[in-house]
Amino acid sequence: MLDLSRRRLLRGAALFTGGGLLIAATSAGAAQAKLTQTAANYQPTPKGSTRCNNCNQWLAPTDCKTVQSPVSATGWCSLYAAKW
Repeated sequence: MLDLSRRRLLRGAALFTGGGLLIAATSAGAAQAKLTQTAANYQPTPKGSTRCNNCNQWLAPTDCKTVQSPVSATGWCSLYAAKW
């Protein structure tokens, strides 16, 4: 037989909700954290045909999803990911 008291049900709901809020807060914090240009091996010149403005992380005019701004459209870093 299943023992489902009101107290147990409310405790479970509170733990479930709290866990969801914790995960959401952690995800939001991670989304805002960007690597420094040094940590990403950023350079203001392209590496062959790979450059910031043809990278999936590029946000015109001088921003990047993963590296601290400003970045040059003709720059390059080790996190380069080609647009598809």
